[in-house]
Amino acid sequence: MLLVSRCLRVIVSLTWLAVGGCTTLREVPRGAYAARDERKHVEVDTNEGLHYEFDYARFSGDTLTGYRQRDTEGEFEEYATFAIPLEAIAKLSARRVDWYRTGLVGGATLSAIVLTALSRHKGAGGSPGTGPCPTEPCIP
Repeated sequence: MLLVSRCLRVIVSLTWLAVGGCTTLREVPRGAYAARDERKHVEVDTNEGLHYEFDYARFSGDTLTGYRQRDTEGEFEEYATFAIPLEAIAKLSARRVDWYRTGLVGGATLSAIVLTALSRHKGAGGSPGTGPCPTEPCIP
């Protein structure tokens, strides 16, 4: 029972790490810019050749407003904001979970855990030749 609880904690922890770690930057099609009101981890390239990285961006009407956290001391978080018209954007990319990579990493991790558990379980059982009677059957 203790082994099952420990394995479950390890699986949950590794899955959480895999989901958080298997993200990729994907280009958003121009028609889908304002499909969501807010996107996290956004990179914007403008028609003028400028590049911006935002912690998150909000879309309203014909404008993207990007927010980037500033490094400040104190209790409150400060954000720098920058507004860009949608027609001035050459390329918009947002970081998303890559489910294919996440599935590969998660599947490989799960397989390794199952194989380790099976090998330990197999090694825990007694096999012929290891007990007090070296051969089967053993009649005391």
